[in-house]
Amino acid sequence: MNSAFHSRLHLFCTITLCIHLPKTFIRTKSLKQSFIPVTPKRQNDSTHTHSPVPIDNDIYSLSIVYRPPTSTTTNSTIASVGSTVKDNFVNAMMTATSPSHSSRVLDGGEDSLDLIIPSKTDYETLARTLEDLLALYKEVEPCANPVFAWIQYHLVDMGKRLGTDRHGVVVKGGVSCADWIDLCRRWNAPVSKTDATLLYETYCESAGKTAHGNGLEFIDIVRLLDVLRHWIAERAPEGGNAIKDPRNELFNRVVRMKPDLDQSRISSPAEDSGVFVKGFGDEPDHVETISAATFLNFLQIEQKETDQTLESVKALFARLNGYKDPNLENDIVSTVDGVSWEREYISLETFARYMLLESNDVYDPMRTAHSPSYMSEPLNNYWINTSHDTYLRRTNGQATCQKQMDWTDLQSYTLALYRGARAIELDVWDGPAGSKDPVVRSGVSSFPDETAPSVNKPSNVGRSGPGLIFADVLSTIRYFLQSEPNSYPVILLIENHCSVRYQKKMASDINAIFGESNILYKPSAPDVQTLPSPAELLGKVIIKSKRPENIYHDSSVLNDDFDDENRAAVPPSHADYDSEDDINEVVIGFKSSGTIKSPFAQKISLKELFQTANSEASDSSAAANVAHNELMEAKAAEQQARRHADALLRDIGMTYEELKAKRNSGKDCHVEEGTEVELCQDGARVKESVNHAVELAKAFAESVEESRLLSNAANAEARSETELFEIARCDLTEKETILADAKEALQEIIKRNADLSEAAERALADARSNREYADNARSRVDSVRALLDKSHNQAVSSETVAGTADTEARISEQRAVDAEARAKKARDSADEERRKAEKESKLEDDIAAQLASAMTKLTDARNSVKAAKERADDAVYKADKLTDEISLMKSASRHQQFSHSGSFDDEQSLVDERKICIDQMEDAFSDKLSREAKTRQLATLVEDLSRKLRLQAKAAAAARRQADHGMAVAEQLEEHALEEREAANLRSAAREKAKLSVKNSDAVMQSIEAQLAEAERAAREADDLAVLSRKNAERLAQELETLQDPSPLKTAVEIATIERDSALLIYEIAKESKEKADQRAAEAKQLHEKDCIRLKSMEREAMAELLNMESAQQAEVLAISACENAIVHSERLGSLEQKYENAKALAVEKNGALEIARRYKEKKIRVQPISPDLANLTFFHSCKHKSWEKSIVLPVCSMHSIPSDKVIERAEQGKDEWKQWVEFNKHHITRTFPQSSLRNYNPMLPWALGCQCVSLNFIRNQFMLLNDGRFRENGSQGYVLKPEYLCRNSLDESAVDDAMNCKHPRTITVRVLSGYCIPKSEESGSASYHGTQRRSVNPFVRVTLYDGSPATFLQPPTHSTKVLQGNGLNPVWNDKEKSFACLNPSVGMLLIAVYDRCDASKSDLFIGASAIPVSCIREGYRCVSLFDSQNMRSSALKFASLLIKVKIEV
Repeated sequence: MNSAFHSRLHLFCTITLCIHLPKTFIRTKSLKQSFIPVTPKRQNDSTHTHSPVPIDNDIYSLSIVYRPPTSTTTNSTIASVGSTVKDNFVNAMMTATSPSHSSRVLDGGEDSLDLIIPSKTDYETLARTLEDLLALYKEVEPCANPVFAWIQYHLVDMGKRLGTDRHGVVVKGGVSCADWIDLCRRWNAPVSKTDATLLYETYCESAGKTAHGNGLEFIDIVRLLDVLRHWIAERAPEGGNAIKDPRNELFNRVVRMKPDLDQSRISSPAEDSGVFVKGFGDEPDHVETISAATFLNFLQIEQKETDQTLESVKALFARLNGYKDPNLENDIVSTVDGVSWEREYISLETFARYMLLESNDVYDPMRTAHSPSYMSEPLNNYWINTSHDTYLRRTNGQATCQKQMDWTDLQSYTLALYRGARAIELDVWDGPAGSKDPVVRSGVSSFPDETAPSVNKPSNVGRSGPGLIFADVLSTIRYFLQSEPNSYPVILLIENHCSVRYQKKMASDINAIFGESNILYKPSAPDVQTLPSPAELLGKVIIKSKRPENIYHDSSVLNDDFDDENRAAVPPSHADYDSEDDINEVVIGFKSSGTIKSPFAQKISLKELFQTANSEASDSSAAANVAHNELMEAKAAEQQARRHADALLRDIGMTYEELKAKRNSGKDCHVEEGTEVELCQDGARVKESVNHAVELAKAFAESVEESRLLSNAANAEARSETELFEIARCDLTEKETILADAKEALQEIIKRNADLSEAAERALADARSNREYADNARSRVDSVRALLDKSHNQAVSSETVAGTADTEARISEQRAVDAEARAKKARDSADEERRKAEKESKLEDDIAAQLASAMTKLTDARNSVKAAKERADDAVYKADKLTDEISLMKSASRHQQFSHSGSFDDEQSLVDERKICIDQMEDAFSDKLSREAKTRQLATLVEDLSRKLRLQAKAAAAARRQADHGMAVAEQLEEHALEEREAANLRSAAREKAKLSVKNSDAVMQSIEAQLAEAERAAREADDLAVLSRKNAERLAQELETLQDPSPLKTAVEIATIERDSALLIYEIAKESKEKADQRAAEAKQLHEKDCIRLKSMEREAMAELLNMESAQQAEVLAISACENAIVHSERLGSLEQKYENAKALAVEKNGALEIARRYKEKKIRVQPISPDLANLTFFHSCKHKSWEKSIVLPVCSMHSIPSDKVIERAEQGKDEWKQWVEFNKHHITRTFPQSSLRNYNPMLPWALGCQCVSLNFIRNQFMLLNDGRFRENGSQGYVLKPEYLCRNSLDESAVDDAMNCKHPRTITVRVLSGYCIPKSEESGSASYHGTQRRSVNPFVRVTLYDGSPATFLQPPTHSTKVLQGNGLNPVWNDKEKSFACLNPSVGMLLIAVYDRCDASKSDLFIGASAIPVSCIREGYRCVSLFDSQNMRSSALKFASLLIKVKIEV
C-alpha cells in the first residue's frame, strides 16, 4: 500500500471509527454536463441560486453527509479534524484547481463535504475506500469496546488530539483535572466538582502520578470511569442499599443457573490484553464467567430465543471476545486445559456489553433485515413511507413567521430519501416571469373565475417566492437512485398547478433526467388490473399526477384534489348529486336536484348559466320577501279585527254564535227608524246623526285607513331601498376586492423595481467612491513625485532609520540563533527517535526470525511426531497380526491327535517376533510422547513469540510514526531556522544600507522611489477597481431600463380606485336613502299604530254612548258586523299564506338551483388542460376520495387522497365503515395527509384501515417517531408488508371481524430497569433551556402503547418512570412492571422515549426514543437503542440505550 493511500485510510479511519459518525452516507453522482450546480444557502432567503462552476466534462463529484460534534468546542474539533478533511485530504487527492465545497445541509445538525474529483480512478478509489471503511466499521463494531469509543468521542468533541499506543488510543497532552471535570459534566454524572476533583487526585495518587502533571492517559480515564461508576453506585439514598447495575444482578442470576459451579471461575487470557478495573486498579487473578451452555439456557428460557444452538452461542462468544472466525487456522485462540476460552466463556464485562448491543435489541434484528422475497406483492399490499410537503425546510424550532414556514430546501429531498421515504411530494407551479422552468414551492390554489371580474393577475398565487427548480429536484432524486441502485421505487406525488407550457417542460425534464437513465416506469396500459410489485420496480421512479381516461392533444382533467382545498372541502348537501357527473354534458339550466341537460341544445356559457341562476334566485327570494311582508301585514290586520270583534262581544255579553242565532230567530233584530248602519274595514257602525261619538269615530276611521296606506307605501319604499343598498354593498365589496388585488400586484412590481433600483444606486455609489479613491491615489502619486523632486535639493537625516535597522538586525540574529538551536535539538531528537525506531524494527525482525525458526522447528517436531506415530502404528499392526497367527496355530494344535516339533518351532519363532514388535512399539510410543512434549513446548514458544511479535510490531509501528513525526517537526524547524537566518541576513543588509544612508542621501531617494512605485501600483489598482465598478453600475443601469413598467398596473389601480370611489358614493347614497326610508317607514308605522289605538278608544266610547242611550240593538249590529269583518280578514290571511308558501317553495327551489350552479361552477373552473406528454408519463392518477360506490369502480392505478380529519370522521361511524375501508384498500391505494405543514396526526388509524401512503411532515413529534419505527422493518427500505387481513381476500371472512372486534389481544408487560450514557437534549439550545446547559440531565422514561384498533380514538395508555435527578451516566430506575393491553397486535406499536425534566423551564425536553411494532418485539431482558428526532443514532446519542424487561402474553 503506498503512503498516500495509507494516509487516506488513516484519515477516514479517524473520522469513521474514532469520531464515530454513524448514519454517514455517501452520495455519488456522475456529472455529464459542463458545470456542477452548487446551492449555497442564505440565512434569510428561502431561494437557492445556482452558481455554475465551470469544469471539464466527465468530472465526478462525491458528497459526504455527516453529523459533526455539537458541543461548545466545535471550533476546536473542526480545527483538528474538519480542517484535515477539508484541507489535507483534499489537497492530497485533488489537483490544485479542484474546488471543494462544505455546507450546512440542514438545521438538524448535519454537515456535508462536497468534493470534485477530476480523475475517475481517484474517484473510484476514494468511493471504494469509504464504503469499505463503513463496512469494516459495521463488522468490527460488535467486537469493539463501546466504552472506549464513548470516551474517545467526548475527548474529540473537547478538542483533544488523539494518537495511538499499545493500548490502541491515547490522548496527546493528557487529560487534566479540569478536563476530567468537563468530562463528568458531559457524561451527566451525578458528581460535584469537588468530588470529581477528589476522585481524580485520589486515582493519581494510587497510580503513582502527579495530579498537576501532564495529565492522565486514555487507559487511566477508562479506569477512572469505572471508579466513578462504583462511587455513584455506593452513594445510595439515605436508609437505602447501594444502587446496583441490573446487568450485574442478571449476570449473577445466570451464573447461578450453571450446571457445573466448579467451572464458574477460570483464568482468563483476556486479562492480559483487556482492561479490568476494580477499586483503584487491582487486577484479580480470576474472573467470574458464564459458559456457552449456561448462556444458551438463558437465551432459550429468559430471552425466548428457542432457535439458538450451542454452536451459534460459541460463535457469538468468539465475536464478543474479539475473534471474527475462530475456526480459521490462522487465528490464534487461547486455550486453558485444552478448552477454547474465547468460544466457551464470557466474563461479566462482556456479558454487560452484550446486553446493550443492537443484537440484543428489543426490535427483532430479523425483522429489521431486508428480505428480497418480502417485496413480491402488489404495491397496494404495502405501507409506504410517505413524506408531506417534502420541499419545505425542516428546522428544529418552530417557525416564527409565514416566510419561515414556506422556506424551501433542495437538501430536504435528499434527507427524506435517506430517511426511508419512498413517496415524496412535489407541488409544481409556473416559474417566475421570464423563467422557462417550473418550480417546486408552497402555494395557495386559485382558479380563474369567468363569472366574476378580476384584474390581470396570475391565477395561482404562492407564498414562498421562486422556490426550487423542478429539474434540480428530479436530478437530486436521480443522484439518490444512482448511488442506491437497489432502492425500491420512488413515487413522485406531483400536485400540478402549472399551465400547459410549463407542463410540457415538466414532461421534457422527466424524460431527460429519468428517461435517459432508464429509471422511469412508463405505464404500458392505463387499465391495469393488478399493480406491479416493488421488486418489479426496483430502482424506478413512478409518477403520480393527472391522467385523463383518453389522452388527446386537447385533453383536460379535473383538479379538485389539491391538498389545501381538499382539507376544507365540505360534503355535498345533496347526496344524490355530484357535479362532476355533468362536467362533460351540455347544461342549459339548473334545478335543486341537479342540472338540466339537453344534448341537442345550443351550448350556453358558464357565465350566462350562473348569472341566470343567480338572477332567478334573487327574484324568487325578493318575491318571497314581498309575500312574507304582505302576510305579516294581513296577520296584523286580522289580529286587530279579531280583537275589536271580541271587545264588542264582551261589551254586549254574548258570543258570536249566540248573537248570530238571535238575529236568525228575528228577535230584537230590527233597527229603529232613522238609524243608519254603515260597513267599514274595521266593522259595522250605527249611523245616527244625534250620536256625535259615532260620527267622530267614523271620521277618524278614514284617517286610520289613510295612515295604513301610507305605512304600506313607506314599507315598500324601504324594501326597495334595502334591495338597492344590498346591490350597492355587493358592488362595493367586489370593487374593493379588485382594488386590493390591483394594489397587491402593483406593490409586487414596485418592490421588485425598488430592489433593482437600490442595487443600481449602490453600484453607482460604489463606482463614485472607487473613482474618488482612484483620484486620491493619483493625487498621492503626484505628492510623492513632488517629494522626490524636493529630495534632490535637501539632505535628509537617516540616523533614526539606522538605529532602528540596527536593533531589528540584532533581534533577528538572536531569533535565527534560537531557531537554529531548536532545529538542531529537534534533529537530534528525530535522529534518536529514528534510531529507536530502527532498534524496535530490528527487534521486530529478530522476533520474527525467532518465530520463523520456532515455526520451522514446530513443523519438524510435528512431522517427527507423525513419523513416530506411524512407526508405533506399524509395530502395533505387526504385533496384532502375529498374535492372530499364534492363536490360529494353537487352535490348530489342539485339534490334532499328535504333535509335530516343527509346528512348535514355528510358534516359538512367531512369539519371539511378536516380542520384538512389542519392544519396537513401546520404543515408538516413548519416542512419540517425548516428541509430543517437545512439540507442545514449541507451540507454547510460538504462541509467546507471536504475541511478542504483535506487541513488538505495534511498538515498532508507533516508534516509526513517532520518528516520522519527529523528522517532520525537525524539517519544519530547520525550514523555519533557514527563514529566520534569511530574515536576519536581510535585516543585516538593511542595517548596512541604513548606515550608508547617513553618509549618502541616495537611500532616502530610493525609499521615496519605492513609495512612488507603491503609490503608482495602488493608483493602477484603484483605476481598475473603478472601471469594474463603473461596468457593474452600467450593467445594473441597463437592467434598470428593462424594469417592468408599473404604469398599466397604476392605471388599473386608478381605475379600480375610481370605480371603488364611485361604488362607495353609490353605497353611501343608497345607505342614506335606506336609512331615511327605514325612518319614514318606522314613523308611518308608529303613526298608524297610534291611530289604531285612538280609533279603538273612540269606538269603545261610541259603544258606551250607544249603550247609555239604550241602543243595544245598534251595539249588536256593530258587533255582528265586526265579527263578519274579522272572518273576511281571516279568509284573506289564508289566501296570503298559500301565496307565501308558493313563493317560498319557488325561492327554495331557485336557491337550491343556485347552489347546484355554484357547485357546478366550482367544478367547471377546475377543469384545466393537461399536456399529453405529461399524462403519458403518469402511472398513478390523482383523485380525491368520494363515496364508496364511486371510488371503488375507479381503476386500481388511481390514488385516492383524503385529509386525516375526514378519515377520523368516517371511521367513527362504526364497524361497517371500518370494513369498507379495509376492503377498499385491498385493491386501491389511499393517501392521507395532515391538516397543515406544521402538525402531524396519529398514523395508527390509517394504517389500521389499510391506507398505504400515510403522509407525514418530517418534523419532530411522537407521530414521526412512530413512522420511523414502523419503517425500520425490512431494512428501512420504505416498504412494509401489511398484515394479511389487510392485504388479501381472506378465505376466512372472520379475519377482519376478529381484527376489528379485537378477539386476539396481547398483554405487553414492560419494566424499565436502567439507562446508559444518556446525553443532554438536542433542545438545549432553545430559549427555554438557556442558562441551564451546564446542568446534568434529570431523565425519565415514558412508555406509550399506540393500538391499531377502535381504541385508537382514545388517549393512548402511557406510563412514566420516576425522575432521577442529575444522573445521565448510569440511571437505575428498577421500575415496577406496567401492563398494556394491545387489541390489534398486528398494527399496534410501543413507543419508549427518554425525556429530561427541566425544572428551570418547567418542561420535558426530548432526548431520544425508539418505536417498535408489537409484532417485532422480542421478549426478555432487552436493549432499547435510542434515536434522535432525525431517526439517527449519532453524536453522543450513538452510545445511549436503555435496558428493559418485556413479556408478551396472550
